[in-house]
Amino acid sequence: MVAVGAQRADGARWSLVPLVIQTFGTCLVFGLAVWLGSGGLSRADLALLALAGVGVAGWLAVDEAVIATACVIVADLVAVLMMVPKTWRDPHSETLSTFVLAAGSGALALGAVGSLSVPLLAYPAYFFAVNAA
Repeated sequence: MVAVGAQRADGARWSLVPLVIQTFGTCLVFGLAVWLGSGGLSRADLALLALAGVGVAGWLAVDEAVIATACVIVADLVAVLMMVPKTWRDPHSETLSTFVLAAGSGALALGAVGSLSVPLLAYPAYFFAVNAA
């Protein structure tokens, strides 16, 4: 949600569509996990949420949404790195099609930005790269 707000503040329009869909899906999975009693928030999860919060605070302090975008990218990258050992141990627990579709949406979002604006291109480029990898 922080990335959606930051990208919107920087002027993103159509490139927000995949990000809004990702946000909705993540919130849905989180809600179902809480409702069904699975998962939870570890210290690492709370630290990543705090990092996103620091990005929002930085954005508010200096009126630069790119700070929030950078913090979201760092927090998400750390979360991806935390997921790698589980994916390595149990590769069938993740679906390849999910990552292929996510990488494709990142590529389409890059094309939808419509200008060579680093703040607007940063998150879609990251999203494409991390899902393609």
